[in-house]
Amino acid sequence: MSKITNMDKPILSSATFEFNQEGNCVDGGHETLTIRCESSLGIDNDGGCFYVIDTEQWAFEDVSELQELIDRISKVIKK
Repeated sequence: MSKITNMDKPILSSATFEFNQEGNCVDGGHETLTIRCESSLGIDNDGGCFYVIDTEQWAFEDVSELQELIDRISKVIKK
């Protein structure tokens, strides 16, 4: 059995996270927010990513709610 080198290991290059919530009291419905973590060098290589947000509608009362989602993702992708 040969030893696996770092060059042989798979590299995480992107990750996608989807969040769902009930709609806000004005518009109602169901809201979905997708946040992608992308890195041109690979998340494993540079230890981070930039965030791409995709949604038709996502309501929050305070920017800290959005920051909580970003913090949650950051915990998942850290080495």
